[in-house]
Amino acid sequence: MADTLLVRSIAHPPAADGRIDSTAWGAPQVTIPTTQGRTSIWLLRAADTVFVAALVADTSRASADELAVCLDVAGDRAGAPEHDDFQWAFRRTLDSSVVYRGRAGRWEPPLDDPDWRLGTAREGGGWEVSGTDDARWWSVVLRLDPAWLAGEEGRRPALGFRVHDDDPNGWYAWPPSRTSAGATLLERTPALWVPVR
Repeated sequence: MADTLLVRSIAHPPAADGRIDSTAWGAPQVTIPTTQGRTSIWLLRAADTVFVAALVADTSRASADELAVCLDVAGDRAGAPEHDDFQWAFRRTLDSSVVYRGRAGRWEPPLDDPDWRLGTAREGGGWEVSGTDDARWWSVVLRLDPAWLAGEEGRRPALGFRVHDDDPNGWYAWPPSRTSAGATLLERTPALWVPVR
């Protein structure tokens, strides 16, 4: 596993509908083995915009299928979620997705409302998401304004990823967990995420 993730420059931004173009983008920088195959993740830059594109192999559609993108904006990689940490928990059905921000060592949903969901909105402060779904896989493309990956005080931001496959209730993470607590520990521990530049 690399100690730094490198964002790859591409000539044109990903398609607005969330389609994956592995031919133009090359090999994914991150792969997460799952019981149904693997999740492939690309980190891309077109002009000054960064994209996180993911293709999740999954033939058993379920509303709880989920890809979490965890980002430590300041790069301080704390032991628990802080105010500079974010988690986009994208569901296979994007309407059910949630965006969390760290606060006092835990993830907090918008307006501290546990029932908040993305709904038909596909964007927030400096980010936008699109996705596709078919019988064999589903995909997500997250667009981030440059400020999300600027880092702070000479530190680089850090990323971690977690996949949940509702059937057969499997949890998978990158970087791979080194403890018995598994993938859910990774999403709660920014110190385990990998710097990106």
